[in-house]
Amino acid sequence: MAKIAELTNPEGWAAWVASRPPIVRDLCAALPPDRLYLLKTSGHRGTVVSYSEDGTVTVAVTGEYNALMFDRQVFGIKPEDLEECDLPCDDDPLGTILTEREDVDTFIDAVRPGVMAARGL
Repeated sequence: MAKIAELTNPEGWAAWVASRPPIVRDLCAALPPDRLYLLKTSGHRGTVVSYSEDGTVTVAVTGEYNALMFDRQVFGIKPEDLEECDLPCDDDPLGTILTEREDVDTFIDAVRPGVMAARGL
């Protein structure tokens, strides 16, 4: 499993966690922010960027650990949809194709109608 960072202020992190509601404390214990996680539903690797009082987390999915059309933060991820994972292999394709906000918006606008239609929406 991949520990991808060291906490720069472990005492500050511990104090912050202790000041949070029990559900957030539990999330922090189960999903530390210094690890890499696999989103089981999409197969993407990501890092936790925030914890929510509704029992979910927000995960950054970036080209650092995936091959993507565009980087994103995905909110509302349930803890059971994540598992710690290893870093990508040396020969795994990585990177982000669209890096400018305008290009990302244009791409989303172009594919959204087809996605919505496929879902019957």
